[in-house]
Amino acid sequence: FNISVSCNHIYWRKDIKTNLVAKNIMLRFVSLALLFRTIAGFSGPQLSLSAAKSCDRRSAIRSTFASAFLVLGGNPTPSVAAYIDPNTDLPTVTKRVYLDVQIGDKEPGKIVIGLFGELMPRVSENFEKLCEGNSYAGTTFYRVLSDFTIQGGAVGDTTGKTGQSAFGSPFEPDNYRVMHSKEGLVSMVRGLSGGVDSRFFINCNDDGGWADDKYAAFGIVEKGMDYVKKIEKVDVSPPKNSPKVPVKIIGSGVLSNDAI
Repeated sequence: FNISVSCNHIYWRKDIKTNLVAKNIMLRFVSLALLFRTIAGFSGPQLSLSAAKSCDRRSAIRSTFASAFLVLGGNPTPSVAAYIDPNTDLPTVTKRVYLDVQIGDKEPGKIVIGLFGELMPRVSENFEKLCEGNSYAGTTFYRVLSDFTIQGGAVGDTTGKTGQSAFGSPFEPDNYRVMHSKEGLVSMVRGLSGGVDSRFFINCNDDGGWADDKYAAFGIVEKGMDYVKKIEKVDVSPPKNSPKVPVKIIGSGVLSNDAI
């Protein structure tokens, strides 16, 4: 009798443990689904300026991360602690590249971009190779949001829906540590797969928190921000905010570090 009770007790506890494990797995699955739904990549920022200013996306994203990590048993603090504020701790620039850009038939302008090669080696190498091979020549800035961002670099696709990386296929960025809190930061656009290719955007203000944790900042405009400002003021056609006059990259290349 004692042995039988003991065995029943053991099996009863085993059933409880199995149920708890099953419930825990379900909670983790639901949390991951909510997390992926919130931070899923898209072809680039498409909100109007008024909509962008009406919601604090950084808070929403961090809140979702925090909720998910609580259920998943993780701790969001290390990720937050790993953030880099470029206003106080700008990553080291290891290489410089340039884009020659022309608005309609107006005088072209040059945009010089410093790459964060130590912090973002893979993404920086991709952008450097694309510039070195003049792959961006003929592409456009296909989405412009005044005082928000300009987006371009869709190699091989004039619609801006896809691009081509220097490595052939989209790839996962090195990290998402640089906060989008500084005007002129350059970040890669993520495709539906979550990987990056050739597409990029330039931050046009100091409050790009909507892009934190979602897009990988890998460089900064060191010269030519005045021309970026000209681009962001061009007339656009809704709903995709595509410029009415072509804003075309007519050439690109790599500079020596002392050429700026």
